[in-house]
Amino acid sequence: TCALPIWAVAAEADVDFWYASGSGFAEMYVGVGPARVRELFAKARESAKENWGAVIFIDEIDALARKRGGINNDSERESALNELLVAMDGFATEERIVVIAATNRLDTLDPAVLRPGRFTRKIPIPLPDREGREAILRVHAKGKPLAPSVDLAGVARMTAGFSGADLADLLNESAILAARRSSELIVTEDIRGAMLKVALGVGRKR
Repeated sequence: TCALPIWAVAAEADVDFWYASGSGFAEMYVGVGPARVRELFAKARESAKENWGAVIFIDEIDALARKRGGINNDSERESALNELLVAMDGFATEERIVVIAATNRLDTLDPAVLRPGRFTRKIPIPLPDREGREAILRVHAKGKPLAPSVDLAGVARMTAGFSGADLADLLNESAILAARRSSELIVTEDIRGAMLKVALGVGRKR
């Protein structure tokens, strides 16, 4: 789901979109990680020549770009990181390639990754507001048998602090609760019960 907004950026610019996961570059075999970095950027450069640009998105980049050194040193991961830094330094202005990455652990990234010319612009993504939560709920409600009495706008008001993943989990748990009741429809009580489970965890009798 994280890649969808970046894909929309590439679609709006009418250029190719290239996706990779940070953990996909961390391999136990020597040379595999750096080779994958080179392959990704080579393909992006080739498509940028044909389509006047390209967007590269690296999800969970902290798996690749953690601070080097320390007790958890991994030479293969560091080799892949060095290859990434070299690839980003090698961009020419006419190549029209934009590299975007996502992480929940900005504090763990190697300082070299955040130097000028690399990932210099940081855009925090906050939790959705009420209107955003309602829109997310409507997306995840498609295909689910909601009772006519279910008010998604009201659910959005009651779920302040929920992330998009929490809201998706909320409706999935609601469907499970409805199935346990052998009901064909998800009612408001199912959603309230799922809300407690998502927010507070599973209840236990003692």
